[in-house]
Amino acid sequence: MVVEMDDATREQVKEMFETLVNEVTIHLFTESEKCLYCNDTRDMVEMVAELSELVKVQEHQGPLDSDFAKKLGVKHHPAIVLHGKDEYKVKFYGIPAGHEFAALIGGIVDVSNGTAPLPPDIIEDIRAIDKPIHIRVFVTPQCPYCPGMTRLAHQAAILNPLIDSEMFEALEMQEQAAKFEVFGVPKTIFNDTISVEGLTPPEMFVEKLFEAIE
Repeated sequence: MVVEMDDATREQVKEMFETLVNEVTIHLFTESEKCLYCNDTRDMVEMVAELSELVKVQEHQGPLDSDFAKKLGVKHHPAIVLHGKDEYKVKFYGIPAGHEFAALIGGIVDVSNGTAPLPPDIIEDIRAIDKPIHIRVFVTPQCPYCPGMTRLAHQAAILNPLIDSEMFEALEMQEQAAKFEVFGVPKTIFNDTISVEGLTPPEMFVEKLFEAIE
């Protein structure tokens, strides 16, 4: 896969990055063997980081048995973890290419600002969650509805430190996709027990969060 960004996309991303508040660190986890898209993912995040002085890349190469990988809960390659002023549980497994590129850019903006452009009542409900929730959003690059679901899950993790949000590129992470019976995308799994298919409105998303902790 050749990772490219045309001039129009570059200008659009630059414009979005003008709203960044705090510095963002893209923690990139790669390995040299058995990782088909590690190099492409590196190329992508480096191109993105060139578009703002507030966006930095830190690459972590090798097995995922390091203390730092364990601290961040990283279990697959390639992985992207976005940290802003705070260390958020916002992860991408697999290359966020195609439509999913929008989720990466939106995630950087949200992490930088430390909040989410959601209705006040939705923000209040997400912050009211008082038990850990693990969210997996399965996506493919061709899916136009997937970025919206990824970003919504990541926003929940930004708003509430008890929420761990992970995007899984289903074509790369086939073992995980098979485990959770992903036949269509986006498919979102809450705490391994509650699932929803398609892009849900924020109100339904919040309902699933509360179902997951009941």
